[in-house]
Amino acid sequence: MQTFNGKTALITGASSGIGEQMARQLAAVGCNLILVARRTDRLDALARELQSVQVDVITADLADSHSPQAVFDQVLNLQRNVHVLINNAGFGFQQPMLNIPMVEQMGMVDVNVRSLLALTQLFAVPMAERGEGWILNVASVSAWFPIPGMATYAASKSFVLTLGRALHEEWKSAGITVTTLAPGGTRTEFSGKARDSLDPNLEKAMMPADSVAAAGLRGLVRGKPVVVPGWHYKALAAVVRLLPMSTVVRLAGAVMGRHR
Repeated sequence: MQTFNGKTALITGASSGIGEQMARQLAAVGCNLILVARRTDRLDALARELQSVQVDVITADLADSHSPQAVFDQVLNLQRNVHVLINNAGFGFQQPMLNIPMVEQMGMVDVNVRSLLALTQLFAVPMAERGEGWILNVASVSAWFPIPGMATYAASKSFVLTLGRALHEEWKSAGITVTTLAPGGTRTEFSGKARDSLDPNLEKAMMPADSVAAAGLRGLVRGKPVVVPGWHYKALAAVVRLLPMSTVVRLAGAVMGRHR
């Protein structure tokens, strides 16, 4: 990851989980940081720890439609060039759709889709002007599955995967590398919020956030279009392509229903 030494990375959802681990790993190779999340106290605490590099903190709720432009404007005010954009912020619910209030559904789409798309385009423009840039969008292995019981979340991550695959090819000529990280179960605060309780078998398959973060950053440096950490999740993403979609949906619904 020495590629990022002396450069600046902006990370959304940087206050915990995969985003926090990416911040730590990038700081360790001398990459300056702009940390974005809702929880200022968490960001400030992390910034104090990572004093070996320049760290700026921007508090933003990406469910707010004005936030992507506000974040971009604050970066301009800081007079910082963002070389690496990591769209990590996201959330979801493991519940039947009719049990989730509409405001929560739309908030999920706002954070997982709209803000990611807006930030990607906003920061890609100056990257293209410089002829260099790296964008890492965090999707999920659920992007391969229509999942009854997690319908909106899975659909939102499918958008991220499809967008990333297209932009990986489209922006090569502009000098921008676009990589999509698609982790399976990861031990983060998100996993606890998405479901009320964790099945012991599901817990065993979950990966540490630092390993997932490292896999994503390695894939970005290597210019990979998609990174799926963990052999078991790689196998899952491969096998699902061979099955009839009706079977995939039925099995996904059965598994998610069992773990609710």
